[in-house]
Amino acid sequence: MFDFYTNKFKDFTVSSDKSVNDVILEEYRSGSVIFPLERVLLNDVVVLLEKAILNKLSSEIEFQKNYWSWGFVTVYYSNFYLAQILNRISNKFYIYIDDTINKEVIYKGNSYEFGQSNGDNTHKREFKLLKSNYSKMKTFGDRKLQPIFDVLQISNRDNSFKYTIDNEIKESEIRNRINYQLKHYREIHLTEEEIKEHGRLLDMIIKNNISDEYPDYFQLLIINEKRFLFLSMLLDEIKAINPAFKIKIQRLSNAINQKYDTVFHNVNASTKALMGELLK
Repeated sequence: MFDFYTNKFKDFTVSSDKSVNDVILEEYRSGSVIFPLERVLLNDVVVLLEKAILNKLSSEIEFQKNYWSWGFVTVYYSNFYLAQILNRISNKFYIYIDDTINKEVIYKGNSYEFGQSNGDNTHKREFKLLKSNYSKMKTFGDRKLQPIFDVLQISNRDNSFKYTIDNEIKESEIRNRINYQLKHYREIHLTEEEIKEHGRLLDMIIKNNISDEYPDYFQLLIINEKRFLFLSMLLDEIKAINPAFKIKIQRLSNAINQKYDTVFHNVNASTKALMGELLK
């Protein structure tokens, strides 16, 4: 279904311990304008996936302890890393090495090269690019999109895009409001009723009750689950054509499963199921 994004990964390798930034910096310093990222790009995907999962699991611990503000921000970072993964899987993404190498990287003619320079290094650009990179999907009819609807457990076309790629919910703005407005990070003043209400909304989202009526910071939780599920579909296609990548994902799965017995032993069953779907 996503072959126009994933077919290129058939012969990509995962044996190098370098990152995309490492290779681009080396090639850039040598004067090259073509970057052999087929050696390292899938490594970036795995590293970013681990970061997205770690933030997802950490947010659950924070919610359980009623650290709601930081929990929402932690979910935001999980969403941000998922956006970075999806952009790397597509044919255009951003790198930031320093202020002189802050650029767009594009996949063109079976190779990677610089696109436009970009002075913006804010998170907003990742979400804008995510929408642009996957806009082709919005041209598909509902029949072709049905597998996505099934995986996301959303039958509404607009909601499927809203909670995965569309940038309709301004995630960075929500994060900024939580961090910088004085009304947040005041959990010591939460009443018992407010704590119960937060728990009720969280439970509704866990049970896949999607609604525009949630406060916007709870919308981050819906995005998180649906974006993980959307990514799982692309990863399945890459694993099907690249056995080495599949093995690397299995190793990450084993490492995550071990953490369920220690650090993340209180993670709810639906999250474990979500991670199982992602890493299978």
